[in-house]
Amino acid sequence: MAIEPYWAIQPAFTGGEISGDVASRVDLDKYQIALLQAENAIIRPYGAVRKRPGLLYCGSTKDGGKVRLYPFHFTTELAYLLEFGAGYVRVWRGGQYLGVELATPYALAELPLLHFVQSVDVLYICSGAHPVMKLMRYGDTDWRLEEISWSCPAFGDVNKTDDSVAPSGTTGTVTLTATGDVFDASRVGDYIQLEQRVSGQSVGTDVAIPCNDTWKIITHGTWTGTVYVMVSYDDGATWKTLRSYNGAGDYNPTESGSVDEKCLLKATQNTNASVTLSTYSSVWTGYARITAVTDGKTATAEVLEDFGDTSGTLDWYWGAWSTVNGYPKCAAFFQDRLVFGGSTRYPQRVWMSRSGDYENFSVDKESGTVTDDSAITADLLSLEAYEIKHMVPGSDLLIFTEGNAWSISGAETVKPTNITPRQQESYGASDVPPMHIGARTVYVQRRGSTVRDTGYSYDTDSYLGMDLTLLAKHLVQGHKLKEAAYAQEPDSLLFFVRDDGVLLCLTYLVEQKVYGWSHIVTDGIVESVAAVNEGDTDRVYAVVRREVNGATVRYVERFDEDHSESNLQEDYTMMDAAVRVTNAEAAQELTGLGHLEGCDVQVLAKGYYFEDLTVKYGKVTLPVAVDAATVGLPYKMVLEQPNFDAGMTESGTLQGQNKVVSQAVLRLSRSFGGKIGATKDALTEIIYRIGKMQLVESTVGENDVLYTGGLTAGLALGGYNTEGRVYIEHGTPYPFHLSAIIRKVSMHG
Repeated sequence: MAIEPYWAIQPAFTGGEISGDVASRVDLDKYQIALLQAENAIIRPYGAVRKRPGLLYCGSTKDGGKVRLYPFHFTTELAYLLEFGAGYVRVWRGGQYLGVELATPYALAELPLLHFVQSVDVLYICSGAHPVMKLMRYGDTDWRLEEISWSCPAFGDVNKTDDSVAPSGTTGTVTLTATGDVFDASRVGDYIQLEQRVSGQSVGTDVAIPCNDTWKIITHGTWTGTVYVMVSYDDGATWKTLRSYNGAGDYNPTESGSVDEKCLLKATQNTNASVTLSTYSSVWTGYARITAVTDGKTATAEVLEDFGDTSGTLDWYWGAWSTVNGYPKCAAFFQDRLVFGGSTRYPQRVWMSRSGDYENFSVDKESGTVTDDSAITADLLSLEAYEIKHMVPGSDLLIFTEGNAWSISGAETVKPTNITPRQQESYGASDVPPMHIGARTVYVQRRGSTVRDTGYSYDTDSYLGMDLTLLAKHLVQGHKLKEAAYAQEPDSLLFFVRDDGVLLCLTYLVEQKVYGWSHIVTDGIVESVAAVNEGDTDRVYAVVRREVNGATVRYVERFDEDHSESNLQEDYTMMDAAVRVTNAEAAQELTGLGHLEGCDVQVLAKGYYFEDLTVKYGKVTLPVAVDAATVGLPYKMVLEQPNFDAGMTESGTLQGQNKVVSQAVLRLSRSFGGKIGATKDALTEIIYRIGKMQLVESTVGENDVLYTGGLTAGLALGGYNTEGRVYIEHGTPYPFHLSAIIRKVSMHG
């Protein structure tokens, strides 16, 4: 018995693609706005779904090798794309390789572990295996890469042996002698810091003495004139007056003072006073860099900060970062400090530079108290020695380890005396760098197959988040996510590279509770992705490994920009590895297609779609002459609705009952082409009723076919089933923008 048809609308698709495991969860709000399939589709944050744009061919990676992409944003209007390969980095701008290539120390296996943080035209690069490097931009084609020369490096924990170290001198090249075997060849290039208790000294006039803390001057006798205490902070090159005393008759001053940093002092006079200048015993900190190792007890070093004297000391420290200890694994800027996190020797340690002095990790004291602008060292104290993976600055500094997350509060200015890391979530993070979006941070969980977000909650005074892949586990199950990128404009999209080369796309607008997934496939494998700010939009670049003419190639390609306001189909690129060919005069032959040699391609020219063409000798020939065309590889969009549901009726749920969808009203915007059916095996062409396009020698625009409005599509006649779905395929090089589907469902009971 047939029942009166039911018209059901799906007004939005912001639920995105959901897995079969939740395909019966009609109780979920997201079920009514979800899709079972969203292949090669983009979920728009305001509700619609559209066919994803095509990929424009930019060029090949160096020698077709595997690479990692990363953006370099100089200003809001000027940005670059960096191609990191095995032992090199190349610079691109606007989809063009600029001819700039620099050598790097990074092997191919190290590329996924690189972490970056940028300050204007300087990009700091951490790897964990090599010294921190900085890539500097001086112009479009003037780039330089060098190891940081620290104003003062960070140092590790104090020596815990009974071996002392003594220098042969206080400046220049010195010999370091230890009482035990503390040196070996791996220490060449390492820093060593000595803390020495230096005795006080007393001298007369015109004799320079080092001072690190307190000094005192006493005069005797009868004199008339001026006595000066002079100070030098550049090893005696220049002197300035620290104190002056004017005497007449029996006046004899006695005064003590202190200095803020190491210096030289001397007393001078223009009279005949008897003067004694004294310094008090103090702890003197100096450091040097090892240049050679003779044996376990002897090494040669270049002094970078003067030692106090030649005495031996048990209080000495190796540099925190070295070949032996490892190097920082990640970096961030927080409250005008450059912050490094984690190393092989100190996996849970955070180092913060001096305030405003990013390459200086020195610590100063005044009256025995560490100054507020000194460098900071802090450890994440937990039972498990989880390695720091990432740091994300916001109102607070979030620190992600392989087992948990921590925060360092930014409510007050961070100082050496008030830094207190707090443990937050206990999920752990993978090697994929997190993305800070608005007030929240999105990251890939430890094992690489779950995407989570986190943000501060005033209710709990802690960071909380959710599993963003919970309803779409089929997209990540059995896979790992390898890279990620965020394109804020125009649709707030996150892209994740899956280990099999599928590109996952998440539309994420947390304030509207929008987080809808889709997935992108192409005739190849996506290996890397990056979003670059170019003008008013974020352009998404990908490295795609393709098989072309029997050879493996890797192309740098970028998604076409959003043309969704255009009524001209020729403004859209809906093909992959695509190029736009322009002829000076109309011609049938399209050349410059060597990167598609031997491939079956599509061509869009004069508003008309040409198919069944193969590139030979770098060209294709059309049946008509054209002055402009777009040529590329085809791809197909697939949309599939979940089972029809109308809620509970008098007789209960409609799930499981036989039904048929005979018609669907599609609300479209600037769309053309496609097929529709109840299943993928019963598809019919979507008829737009605008007349057939004519392949004639017309001007561009006479074949414009993009349609906006409601369109009733008949589905192929078939038997009843228990699902009541609508299935759409679109493989022609035209846009397709769907804002709603209204199903006509007939029940049979």
